[in-house]
Amino acid sequence: MVKVVVARPRETGDRYQEAWSKVRAAEVVGYADSLAILRELLHEKEVDVVDILSSAEESTEWIALAAKERKHVICGAGGQLGHIALRKAKELCEVREVQLVLGSSLRFSPEYVQAREQVRQGAIGKPGVIRVRRSAPAPEAGIAKGCIFHELGVAEFDWLRWTFGEVVRVMARRVKHTDEFGLEREYALVMLRMVDGTIAHVELSWAEASERAAFEITGDAGMIQHDSHDSQPILWQTNKRLDQKVPCWERFAHLAQIERERSFREQVVSCLSTHEALAITPEDILQAQKIAQATRQSAESGQPVQLIDGGDSI
Repeated sequence: MVKVVVARPRETGDRYQEAWSKVRAAEVVGYADSLAILRELLHEKEVDVVDILSSAEESTEWIALAAKERKHVICGAGGQLGHIALRKAKELCEVREVQLVLGSSLRFSPEYVQAREQVRQGAIGKPGVIRVRRSAPAPEAGIAKGCIFHELGVAEFDWLRWTFGEVVRVMARRVKHTDEFGLEREYALVMLRMVDGTIAHVELSWAEASERAAFEITGDAGMIQHDSHDSQPILWQTNKRLDQKVPCWERFAHLAQIERERSFREQVVSCLSTHEALAITPEDILQAQKIAQATRQSAESGQPVQLIDGGDSI
C-alpha cells in the first residue's frame, strides 16, 4: 500500500480527496496546508508520495521539501512552473533519487492515449494533418493570467510530440480583446511542422463559456476524431454571464474531473509500486515548454521559429 500525504491550500476543493479514495493501492495518511505541517507529517508518518496541489508559484518550495525528505512527488501545477524552476526541481529530485510526476498531462487521458495507439498501429495510414483544440472560459477580470501558449498549450504540445515526434518549426498568431463584462478574451492559432512532415493546427482559446478539448487526425487511410462536447448529455452555450447555476452540468463536470484525477493517480501508484517507467518525465514537459516559448516568440515577431534544422517551410 502506497502511503500518500496531500499538500494543499485550505481553499482547495475535495475532489482530490475523492479521487484518492478510489485508488485501491493507495492510502492518504495526512493533509498539509502549510510547509510546517508537511514537514511534521513527513517526520512523524511513513510516507511514500507527496501530492502537491498548490499553485505553480508555491509549488517549488513544496517540491524541495518533499524531495529533501526523499519522497516521490506528484505536482499538478508542474506544467505551469517556469522553465528554470522546473529544471531545478527535476535536478533536485534526480539527486535525491525520487520521481517527480507532473499532472495535467494528456498522456493519462483515455481518449488521447487511444488515439496515439491507433496512429502508431497504422489505423489511419500515414498522418497528414492534425487539428487540435483547447478552450476554456476567460479568467475573471482582475485575476492575473499567464501566457495562453503555456497555460493551454503545453499539454497539447506534449501530446503531439509524444504521438508524432519532434517539432521542427512553429508559426503562431494571437488576438486579444476585452468584452463588455471587462473580460479579456484571447485566441491563438499555432501551426507546427513535425519531423516526419505532418502538419498540426492547434487552436487555443480563452473565449468560451465552458472548457472544451477536441482533435481530428487525418491520414491517407482514415481519420480519428474526438470532441469532449460530444459526450455531454446537453450542450448549452451562451455568451451571456448568468448568475444562476446549472446543477446537472456541474455534477457531470465534477464526476468527469474526479475520474481523470483518479486514473492519473492510479497509474502513477502502479508505476511506483512495480518500478515501471512513468508515461511522462519532467524532461518531456521541458520540451513542451520549449515549443510553447517558440510559439510565443513567433506570435510576437510574426515570423516562423525553427526548433530543429531541416524540413520544409510551413
